[in-house]
Amino acid sequence: MKRLFIFLVSGIAILTLIVGVVAWLSLQPQSWYNPPDFNEPEIASLADLAERRMNEEFHKVRPVDEVWHLRITEDAVNAWLSGRLEGWLTHDQQIEMPKEVHDPQIHITKEGVWLAANIEVEGNTPRPLAIELWIWIEDGTMFAEPISVRLGMVPVPLSIFESVMTELKEEMRGIDAITPLKDVREVHILGIELEENAFVLTCQAHLP
Repeated sequence: MKRLFIFLVSGIAILTLIVGVVAWLSLQPQSWYNPPDFNEPEIASLADLAERRMNEEFHKVRPVDEVWHLRITEDAVNAWLSGRLEGWLTHDQQIEMPKEVHDPQIHITKEGVWLAANIEVEGNTPRPLAIELWIWIEDGTMFAEPISVRLGMVPVPLSIFESVMTELKEEMRGIDAITPLKDVREVHILGIELEENAFVLTCQAHLP
């Protein structure tokens, strides 16, 4: 009887420890998650430079059939996200950033693109949530497929977020990979290649 009691107490202690460790890990962001501060001059300058360079490359006059490449680093994207995303959503897309989402950041690897943010759930302490997507372009259309999910540093089965994942796939399935310019041209994004900490767009300008 005493041995059974000791076994039960030990089991409960181990289970409590495991639950505590998992809870702690769920609050720890992945090592790469460190959103930049747009209030820092160098971050604001990088965001300006990234936006200006993209506009210049897209609007540059080129031969009609010329295929060109544009490499964009995650540092540039994250600088832009830290201070320009909300204004772009409000002005250009006429939608608002959900108040539960804080400090979005991306991380690019050859295996996929991580989208991460601190997420509030029912007013609780924000927890770092990250979703890894495989993104590709096919026949002028962009597709994205969820690969994995992390709550903090804890892997979470995709099936737990089945409804959210399904909605996300539907939202990102069949997006036209076309950017209209201020003149009559359009930039068609023909492909996207993932590198470590950057992605490369293959583009071509067309008349509509």
